[in-house]
Amino acid sequence: MVDDIINEREKAKLHFLKTQTEKLIYLGEFKENILAALEKQEIERNLIHNEIKEAMKDTRAVLLKIRRDIPFDSIKPYIDEAEKIGLRYTLVDDITFRGNIGLVVVSQEPLNNENKDVVLESATKIYTDAGLSEAFIYGEGHKICPKHYKELKAKLPERLDKFQEMNFFDRLFGKVCPIDRFDKKER
Repeated sequence: MVDDIINEREKAKLHFLKTQTEKLIYLGEFKENILAALEKQEIERNLIHNEIKEAMKDTRAVLLKIRRDIPFDSIKPYIDEAEKIGLRYTLVDDITFRGNIGLVVVSQEPLNNENKDVVLESATKIYTDAGLSEAFIYGEGHKICPKHYKELKAKLPERLDKFQEMNFFDRLFGKVCPIDRFDKKER
């Protein structure tokens, strides 16, 4: 009986420490209230992630929190999107924050996400892990040339919905594949 009480007390103490640590990682919020999170490096790529835009539009979303130490030109697209859809946002800074989370979309109500990774995977890592150029991230939401579309279809078909294939008329009127444009710029 006494051992059970001690074990319960230890469990409660560990749970408290875990939730306090989560608050330091998720910009002062409990993980259970996070719809989606993004690392600082991904924000600094100056590309707005569609998954974050979708989380911001979620009816449960009440707040967008962004770290203040990220360059303003990198966070501006997220602020603009929040203003456009009427989502409240705030810039935060606290020397006690841990980790590299730079942005969180917060729900007012707790979610059942304890075992879910709320931090979005690096989009470039998804492509490079599949053996594709990191330039594919710059092609998302655009038409890409048939060569890259075919390559994507073979190596990462689950991302096809983020692209359209250029047709004959696109090429005839001088449309350039964004992946080719990025690769040329990098050389």
